[in-house]
Amino acid sequence: MTSSPRVLVIDESSDTETVLRAVLEPRGTSVGRHRSQRQASQAVSSSRPAVVVIDLDGESESETPLAASTWQTAPRILLGTHRPAIANPRERFLEKPFQYPELVRVIEELLDSRDVA
Repeated sequence: MTSSPRVLVIDESSDTETVLRAVLEPRGTSVGRHRSQRQASQAVSSSRPAVVVIDLDGESESETPLAASTWQTAPRILLGTHRPAIANPRERFLEKPFQYPELVRVIEELLDSRDVA
């Protein structure tokens, strides 16, 4: 039995999680949220996320990007007003303000590439 893919949102606001739940959960992808990277790192979870969405504007510089996490291998989508230096090819950046359809498209691309790999 294959478990459904999971998207983890790290954002102080619940808006992104709410939209992604409404769009992705009917398609079989579960969505969860933590308010900060520290909280996400401390949470015990049995399922590793397939994609992590991080709102950089709510994170301190020492926490960006998800460096010391159990999810280092998961593709990440970084949301922010300032583009960080991205050295990891598994990271994508969306500049704020972004459109939710664009975010959903990038998540779906990452999920599809995971299925192919």
